[in-house]
Amino acid sequence: MSTRDLEQAFLNREPIDGVLYFHNDFVRVVAGPHGGTAGSLVTVLSLEPEPRFVLELESGFDVEVLQSEIAHADA
Repeated sequence: MSTRDLEQAFLNREPIDGVLYFHNDFVRVVAGPHGGTAGSLVTVLSLEPEPRFVLELESGFDVEVLQSEIAHADA
C-alpha cells in the first residue's frame, strides 16, 4: 500500500492491518516524550516497524507518536 493510499484509508476510517486506531480517535499518550497528554489522531505516517501517527494535542500542537505509546482515552 502506498503512503498516499495508507493516509486515505486512515482518513476514510477503513480497517488497516496492524492499526488499532482510526482517524479522529481521541487517545491519551501513556509512554514516550509526550506521556500524560491527550489528543486526536490526524493521520498514520507509516506501519513499520509499528504504526506511527500524527497526533493533534489538546494544546493544538502536532506530535508524532507510536501505536505502543497511546491508548484510547476512555480505556
